[in-house]
Amino acid sequence: MSQDDSQDYTPTYSFQGSSPADALYDIARIHYREAKQLEDNARTAEAEGRTEEAKLLKDLAIARKATADEFIKAAKGETGDPIVTEILDWQEDLSKNYTPHTPISLPSQGKLPDDFLAEFAPPPQGPIARFMAWIGGWFTK
Repeated sequence: MSQDDSQDYTPTYSFQGSSPADALYDIARIHYREAKQLEDNARTAEAEGRTEEAKLLKDLAIARKATADEFIKAAKGETGDPIVTEILDWQEDLSKNYTPHTPISLPSQGKLPDDFLAEFAPPPQGPIARFMAWIGGWFTK
């Protein structure tokens, strides 16, 4: 087969793997398992008197179940891929607060802006450094 014919070639063999829906079901199963573990740990923490930790673990378990439900809906074809949705949500949140960088242009000659000079000024000396400078001044005279 020549190089040009390879583009029009349809494969003879197909791979018998799992479908994307099966992968989404597997991910949902993992999330449900994690939610169950979180609930068990919440019950243990509550029995030991750690109420704040128990509340946090319960909240995490609820969030895990909700994520698992999203993956099940995606596997059934009711919604899009939850991972892509989450990435797009984060991207939208980040773009709301985005401020583009504006570089400072310094004049080639003349006086520099005061805020620029203040940023690069050395920090004020503390009491110990002032005392050491005062003592050092005796020996330099």
